[in-house]
Amino acid sequence: MLNWIRENSIAFTFAVFFHLLLFSLLFASMPEDKADNIVFKKGDIVQVTAINMNNYMAEVNKIKQQKATEKRQHEALQRKKIADKKKKKEALKKAQQEKKRKQVEKKKAEKKKAEAKRKKEAKRKKEAKRKKEAKRKKEAKRKKAEKKKALEAEKKRKIEKKRQAEEKRKAEKQRKANAEHQAELKRQSAQDEAIREIRSKGVVKRYVALIQQKIERNWRQPLGSPKRLECKIEIVLATNGRVTSVEVIKSSGNLSFDRSVENAVRRASPLPVPTDLFIFKKFEVMRLLFDPGRF
Repeated sequence: MLNWIRENSIAFTFAVFFHLLLFSLLFASMPEDKADNIVFKKGDIVQVTAINMNNYMAEVNKIKQQKATEKRQHEALQRKKIADKKKKKEALKKAQQEKKRKQVEKKKAEKKKAEAKRKKEAKRKKEAKRKKEAKRKKEAKRKKAEKKKALEAEKKRKIEKKRQAEEKRKAEKQRKANAEHQAELKRQSAQDEAIREIRSKGVVKRYVALIQQKIERNWRQPLGSPKRLECKIEIVLATNGRVTSVEVIKSSGNLSFDRSVENAVRRASPLPVPTDLFIFKKFEVMRLLFDPGRF
């Protein structure tokens, strides 16, 4: 009995608690005045105990079943946890493998990209070097051509400078010669002019007298005009002596006399003029004092 109680201490404790609860309910539902008179017979007590033990065993079985169920649920839960853990571990492992694979692929791609970039950079540098070398050669060629051009230009400049200096020397020599020649011509011309001027004075006087005489011969004195009148006239002549214009520049005070003098000059045209053009220049525009009383 003691061994059974030890093995089923929980069940026994529950049974005792159940009996106490049962007795409490019986006493609570019974009237107070009859409570003290209750006498339990020996058979009744045995019967109740037997009933309680059946209930107890049912409860125990129920508890065992419940524990078994809980145990199965716990084991199932544990299995599920283990399976989930295993699944999670496998998923993690797979994810890690996938991550590792992606990292490897990424590294390969990066390596490939880096290699392509390196090749591209090497190609760019090679092309840049080629262009730089081509540019250097082109620049060297240009500088050489410029140097050659500059040397040729300097040579031409020196030749041109020498030519200009020679031309300048010749021009200066020619200028001096021309200046000397012009000076000689001027001197000769002045000399000739002086000679001609000396000679022309007599010629001019003679032709002036001839012109005055011819005008006088063609002059008609106006009726009623006083004697001893005079006026100053300006005559423009052509090289053949023809009168192109005549004008009284100083009036006699008598209009009829002035008009008669102008008419006399026009009637006298052409006037006698020298054939020497040098002397004729003195007759192109000539001024005369017309005083008929002097002749």
